[in-house]
Amino acid sequence: MPGKPKKTDDEFFDGSLTFFCDEGNRLAKINPTIVDEYRDHSLKKLIAISYWIGIFAPIVHNKLKRIGYEVVYVDSMGGTGLTKSLRAGDCFCGSCPAALITAHRKGYPFDEIIAVEKDSKKAATLEKRLYSINPRPKITVYPGDIQEVSPQINDQLKSKTVSYIVIDPEGFKGLTWSAIEPLLQCKGDAMITWFENDLVRMREAALSGAASAEGNASRISELLGTDEWIHTSTAQEMTDIFTQRIMSTFNKGGFQSITISDKQKDHYKMLLFVGKSPQAQALADKWAENMNRRLESLKGRSISSLLDVRSGRTTTLNGFG
Repeated sequence: MPGKPKKTDDEFFDGSLTFFCDEGNRLAKINPTIVDEYRDHSLKKLIAISYWIGIFAPIVHNKLKRIGYEVVYVDSMGGTGLTKSLRAGDCFCGSCPAALITAHRKGYPFDEIIAVEKDSKKAATLEKRLYSINPRPKITVYPGDIQEVSPQINDQLKSKTVSYIVIDPEGFKGLTWSAIEPLLQCKGDAMITWFENDLVRMREAALSGAASAEGNASRISELLGTDEWIHTSTAQEMTDIFTQRIMSTFNKGGFQSITISDKQKDHYKMLLFVGKSPQAQALADKWAENMNRRLESLKGRSISSLLDVRSGRTTTLNGFG
């Protein structure tokens, strides 16, 4: 039988926005005042995280779950499970509930969702929102700092578990090697939101001679594992130091990345680390190629304009540059 026809770019974004907004509006009924607030282009990040589930989940189910492995999704900075757009107030389903629902709808559900959120009110709300989803796997929400919780997660995932770990900080706040190292030791794949511009600003501050310079320098060296960043001249060189550290330290020999940007030139990268096999690298390449093609198709438009049409704030995409 012929395979299911591929979605056009327009169909892809229409389906993605419908999913994230419909689920977001449903989740917003639970503790409606407790939300995470970000700009519209954060929706691209959520789509990229969920898109990997469609590639990751079938592979691990067919290869590992049938021989006794459990499949776990880990979000190291889980937030509230709901994002509210700063621009227009649109609600998006957060990464944790999106992962739970996406995996189930693909027919390859996670056995457990693990989330960490240091704000106790946000953690309690995230847990409520996850428990509102049916069917659901085991839910574990840790109300604490990832720095303290990650060793516990590592212990929990040591025995016959394969995981998809998302490390999604707000800038470099809280992103330290000591916090993420136990997570990266776990069997499975990892995706990291990487704020390259923030790292450049931190480098400039570290080299400025200001009172805070020494603190900034030690933070960069702790994260990158070397002081060679002092001799770099581009953001990409520092990113390469970080990615090489991960690939040489852990059993993650495959790598890809995409750039998430908006029309104001605010951008960051999504770094995907996978296993060492040629197949794992090929799948990572597929994720990056497909996501880049989809994102490129938005040229001349924007996520914001698509949201405006969907919500009825505008009736056409014409005129959006």
